[in-house]
Amino acid sequence: MAEQINSKRSSNGARRANGEGSIYPVKGTKKWQVAVYQMNTKSEWKRVRRTFATKRQAEVFLAEHVRNQGMGSASFFENPKMTLGQFLDKWVDGLSKEPETMRSYKTAINQWIRPQIGNVLISAVKPRLIQEHYKFLFPTYSNSVLHITHCVLSGAFGEASRFGEIPYNIMEKVQKLSKPTMQRSPIGEEDAEKIFAEASKDPYEAARIQMGMIKVLRPSEVMALRWTDIDWSKRTITCSWQLQEQVGNGLVFKPRKTKDTLVLDLSEDQILILQLHRLAQETAKVFWRAKDEGLIFPNSIGGRKGPKADTRDWRNLCKRAGITTHYVRYQMKHTGVTNMLTNGVDDKTTATLSGHGDPVVTLKHYARPTSSSVKKALDAQDSFRPSKERIEEILALRELEISNEDRRKA
Repeated sequence: MAEQINSKRSSNGARRANGEGSIYPVKGTKKWQVAVYQMNTKSEWKRVRRTFATKRQAEVFLAEHVRNQGMGSASFFENPKMTLGQFLDKWVDGLSKEPETMRSYKTAINQWIRPQIGNVLISAVKPRLIQEHYKFLFPTYSNSVLHITHCVLSGAFGEASRFGEIPYNIMEKVQKLSKPTMQRSPIGEEDAEKIFAEASKDPYEAARIQMGMIKVLRPSEVMALRWTDIDWSKRTITCSWQLQEQVGNGLVFKPRKTKDTLVLDLSEDQILILQLHRLAQETAKVFWRAKDEGLIFPNSIGGRKGPKADTRDWRNLCKRAGITTHYVRYQMKHTGVTNMLTNGVDDKTTATLSGHGDPVVTLKHYARPTSSSVKKALDAQDSFRPSKERIEEILALRELEISNEDRRKA
């Protein structure tokens, strides 16, 4: 093929260099056409053409094509008849990422891109088309949808541009849209007391609320805790894993979100709550049907507990406690972090105990929580739990509320 290209001559008789291409008028029109050979991703030379209104436009394009060839870039779409949907399918099928990431990408393609613009030819996709699509999604969908859609399009066009499959990356001219982030608020102090009081009736729930609202672990991290993670002599609990749903594989153990191991100190009260839960669990094991994996918070038959079951139990607990405000499980973590900060625990200790990285470089690399600051944090955590007297008072008031409600219904 290279010899075939070299054998051709330009209009003035001079031999053209390999890949230089040619310009000629289109018969019966005033237009000009550029014909060049371009190597595809299979290392095959393919003759491609493009038509222009003037000879000058054709000359500029040909010069740019020669420059692109030298830089390993493309001047033409490798497959201009491919639709955007097909283009994205090809990209995602070539990825090798975590199953959850792959599922998110395919959901974005099938639900938020393909139905609206998936049939547009890849050669006809322009920055304005993508930008208008973002504006279409913006009023209806959440920030996470806008984000994942942008990730998919940016990833696909960026890769194709690097590999020379498209002339340029249109996403470089597209502005990502995002909505103001809605921060989750902590659970109200009075509601938190009611939740603690109601949970105190059951060792499992008392320990579950402690891990979420006192030790401020993420729900998925709580569900992955095992009894072997507790060092009773050192009074610590280690969190290295989270339990997540994975399509086709069910509930699987994966490293924590931050990929590191979190070691948390436990106070005497926190140790006691866990020990009471463990004793109650030993009695409940006679009803288990699943394999015992040593989980601190298994489901009702001793197996791995998923987010749906944990959410159901959380909602039932709030309902029994007489909570009318809708709270999600993750707000337990926000509540516990807020409690430590408002009780004077320093930022670094709070960040360490909650498993967060500190954004301040100096604190992140040099400051460390002291033994006294950890003790102060543990005291603050325990102080957030209502006293026995307060719990009894709350439960008595709740029983009175239920009794009054029953009388009204009667």
